Amino acid sequence: MATKILLCITFFVLLIDAGVEKASAFDFLSNLRGSHKGDTIEGISILKKYLQDIGYIKSDPSNTNITTNIFDDLLESALETYQSYYGLNVTGFLDDNTMSLLSQPRCGVPDFPEERTDYSFFPGKPKWWTYNLTFAFAQGTRLDAINPVLQALEDWASVSPFRFSVKIFDEANFKINFQPFYGPHQPLAVGFEPTNGSFHFNVHEKWVNGKVPGGFDIESVALHEIGHLLGLEHSKDFHAIMYAYFWPNTVKLTLQPDDIQGLKVLYGF
Repeated sequence: MATKILLCITFFVLLIDAGVEKASAFDFLSNLRGSHKGDTIEGISILKKYLQDIGYIKSDPSNTNITTNIFDDLLESALETYQSYYGLNVTGFLDDNTMSLLSQPRCGVPDFPEERTDYSFFPGKPKWWTYNLTFAFAQGTRLDAINPVLQALEDWASVSPFRFSVKIFDEANFKINFQPFYGPHQPLAVGFEPTNGSFHFNVHEKWVNGKVPGGFDIESVALHEIGHLLGLEHSKDFHAIMYAYFWPNTVKLTLQPDDIQGLKVLYGF
């Protein structure tokens, strides 16, 4: 199936090289190692903002504490929640294990740490009204990304009633592209909840097929982001495809029971 689809759409896409060398976006964390409540250190405000972006500090324009470099109750509570969610020792400060995980590349969708199960859903549990969904790649999508994304779609179809077919970009349910993500601490990719359907790879990352030092496997990330497009949020299960973090030179290509059960609960099949 993937080969036939590829033949139909190759004339819509162009090959581009998206690998870009860059400094780590989390270098600021090195100054914060071992910091705890009561400390005032340059970079703490950046950490607070990042924890807000990934779901551990609620967005509140009236909360001025998020802009300070003071390690306060707000940050301690956020770190404790983060550590608990990811199964780390709940210390409330920046210990080595917490630093290590925080500095890993991840999906741009925030976590919802209030969920009690490993799998989780977006607020309101949005989902598609049909099992027959369409997808399209934006013009200019790199050719070596097509087959991995098609395989990821087939993997989700193999464990569910969903079926996927090609449509023109403006009318497709899933719109897949590579985009530049600007600013610090940008994610590898982001997939939006139903029925938005947008799926963006960060063009500045080094995208590869398979295990390549310093590179991120396209199919592994696509499998995760398609889970978001279908309505799944992140999972606390390290082995699950819907776990938020990714490591370079690694592939993760098998949907786990947690991923499948989450989709079954959401759609009732």
